[in-house]
Amino acid sequence: MLRDLPEPHTEPLPQAPVEIVVWQLQFAEPADVAAPAVGTTLAERLASDGGGQFQLQRLTGQSFAIAFAASGGQGVPQAEQAQLEGWTLRRGPVVVTVNRQSMSVETNAYESWASFQMVIDHALQALAEAILLPGEQRLGLRYVDRVVRPGVRRLEDWTGLLAPWLTGALGHPQLGDAVGAYAQQIDFDPQADGIRATLRHRAFADADQRHRQTVILDFDVFREGYRLIETDATLATTEEMHDLSRRLFEASITEQLYTVFATEPEGA
Repeated sequence: MLRDLPEPHTEPLPQAPVEIVVWQLQFAEPADVAAPAVGTTLAERLASDGGGQFQLQRLTGQSFAIAFAASGGQGVPQAEQAQLEGWTLRRGPVVVTVNRQSMSVETNAYESWASFQMVIDHALQALAEAILLPGEQRLGLRYVDRVVRPGVRRLEDWTGLLAPWLTGALGHPQLGDAVGAYAQQIDFDPQADGIRATLRHRAFADADQRHRQTVILDFDVFREGYRLIETDATLATTEEMHDLSRRLFEASITEQLYTVFATEPEGA
């Protein structure tokens, strides 16, 4: 079970390989978020952390979904049009988006869990003040890490840096040096409270970075199924998802690589 993994370290990682972090709450019913008061309430609450104002922009547009006839029915698939209404709030690399289908918080310049969690807290509390919250269909927290190391010139060099359960064929005495790239997806069974996780892992020579050897670790911790949205409970579950994400991350790398991430960069 995921919770049987060792408790994660609590100290920050100065050289954490985080590329993007996304928290998303998908609604079970369309949310009434089009009113201007929703956007201004969000903007005011988000700015209360003292980090500055968020730029508020109305979100408008259309999306299309393909509807298929019921089993045994006749007719060709039909394109159904849905109206996108809501708000985008941006402050530097942090973006909060709310529309009729979901609310999300994301950043591509992750600083710390404390600061990211505060944005989630303020956004959800503001939404609860502004509208009657719909039900929850899915709640998830996703970390995407991009790992590159100067001494890794071949795929097999990742052995000793990644946990053995992730290196697969790289450790094979005959096949290891023949592997050009590899990818896998691991789905973990849900916990007793319904929280589950998926790890997507890829190792390859990145053509956009002069074929530099690269590992992507994509941790998606989530729960699915209808339930009422209660802000305190949702925030507590988000904290638990972060804890499980960190446990999985530390279980995916060796102590040698963790020490690298925990070391202050030269010249800092």
